[in-house]
Amino acid sequence: MALTNKVAVVIGATGQLGPAIAKAFAHEGARLVLVSTHQEALEGLQKELGFRDTRVMIHVADAMDEASMQELADAVAAKFGRADILLHITGGYHGGTLGETTNKVWDFMLNLNLRTAVNAIRAFLPLLTANRWGRILTISSGITQAPPPNVAAYVTAKAALETMTLAVAQEVKENGVTANVVLIRALDTPAERAEQPNKKTGWVKPEDVAATLLFLCSEEGGAITGARIPVYGGS
Repeated sequence: MALTNKVAVVIGATGQLGPAIAKAFAHEGARLVLVSTHQEALEGLQKELGFRDTRVMIHVADAMDEASMQELADAVAAKFGRADILLHITGGYHGGTLGETTNKVWDFMLNLNLRTAVNAIRAFLPLLTANRWGRILTISSGITQAPPPNVAAYVTAKAALETMTLAVAQEVKENGVTANVVLIRALDTPAERAEQPNKKTGWVKPEDVAATLLFLCSEEGGAITGARIPVYGGS
C-alpha cells in the first residue's frame, strides 16, 4: 500500500485522530501537509514525526474560512507542485434537544462539520483532478443512521457532510478521484473514554481508523468510491 511521494493534506491534524493518521501515512512514504489552527501543536506533531521540512509541511489555517483554504491550496502547490490525498478529519460535537439548541449552535455545527469540508474540497479539487488520481476522505459518525435523542444539530451536520461527500464522488469519478466517508461511533482515546465511562462496545482505536484510510488511499482501494465505510470496532 505504499504511498511514496504522494502528497497527503490532513485538515484537523492536531485533533484526536491526527497523530495516528500522520504517522501511518508517513510510514507508507507520503509527504504530509499538516493543517490546524494551533501552531504549537503542529510544531509538536512535526517534531514527533521527526521528518525534515522537505517531507512535512505545517500550515496554520481555519477551514471555516474559504480564503484560508485557498491560501493553503496555493501554498501546497507552491511547495510540492501537487496534492494527491485530502483527509478532512476535523469536526466537533454539541448536544441538546431541538428546543434548547439555538440557531447560533446550529450554524456552528454546520460550519464546523460541513462547511470546513466544502471549503477544503473546493480549494483542492483542481490539484486532485489535475493528477487524474486523487483521494478525498471525510469522517462522520455512525449515529447518523439511527440518531439518538438530543443530537439533532450534530447529526444533521454530519449527515449533510456524508451526502456532500457522496455527491462529490459522482462529480469527480471520471477524473480518477475517489471520495468516501468513514463512519466512527466511538474513538478509543482517554478523553473519549472519560466522557463515556459506561460504554462497553463500539470503541475503535485511532490506529485502526488510520489503517482504513490508508487502504482507501491505496491503489488497492481505488475501486471504492461514493461509499460510507463503517469502522465501529468490536469490544
